[in-house]
Amino acid sequence: MTEPQGDAPDPEEIGRAEDRFNELIQKRNELNEEGNFYREERNNLHDERKKLQEEVNELREKRDELTDKAKEHKEKRNELQSKAKELINFKREKQDKIEDNLSQRVEELKVEIDGLERKQETTALPVEEENELLDELKEKREELAEKKELLEEQERIIEEVNSLDKKIDELFEEADQEHEKVVEYSDRSQEYHDQIEELYTEMNALSNEADKIHQKFVEIRERADHYHERAMEMKNEILEMKQKKKAEQIKRRKRLMKQNKKVKEELEDEEKLEEERKKMLEMLKQDGKTEI
Repeated sequence: MTEPQGDAPDPEEIGRAEDRFNELIQKRNELNEEGNFYREERNNLHDERKKLQEEVNELREKRDELTDKAKEHKEKRNELQSKAKELINFKREKQDKIEDNLSQRVEELKVEIDGLERKQETTALPVEEENELLDELKEKREELAEKKELLEEQERIIEEVNSLDKKIDELFEEADQEHEKVVEYSDRSQEYHDQIEELYTEMNALSNEADKIHQKFVEIRERADHYHERAMEMKNEILEMKQKKKAEQIKRRKRLMKQNKKVKEELEDEEKLEEERKKMLEMLKQDGKTEI
């Protein structure tokens, strides 16, 4: 007698599930292969853009070097022009700028500072007066430093005043030379800048194309992930069906073993009855009450 199968899946059902699993895996692999193609294309574009970026970096370094030189000469030019203008203004207004009593003021300040320093060293003052004295001493020293600086500058100007016109011409001539260098370095820097702009245009085009291909790669990867998830779900279903089938087989085997045991026990009981019957017949035969 054949045992009923219960809810266990039949081999055909498992086979169909395995075929579906293989189809999903194949589709996933095909999409992964296609995705790898787009990823490689995207990476190639990124590599190409990286090379352009390296070229841009080299050009930028040269451009910046020239720009720095142009800036340096521009500062020198401006400094020379400013100095020449200062001398012109000084020539025009030298009387107004020269302080006749500047040297005298410096000496006065020295005397005042000496007096304040002696007072600080020899006189015991209240804290408040001590602080006022220190503040005054600080102000006098700052004024002295300022006046000394002005005096040194004034003395230098006075020394140069005799050759002022010649000095002004020299300064403007030097400024013109610096300006020519500014123009030269600026023009060369602009050439590199224009090349950089052209490369940036190429790089942007490569980036846009790489972004489009990357989007395709992402879409394909998402589809491949979908098929992979479906395949894993199908794999779990197949495993569940096989486990269910195995459990049913174990269950049937246990029922068969139980049935066999029962049959065996019944057979053993019949053998015992037959043996007892034979013993009984033998006993009756010995008593002479039974004919054979």
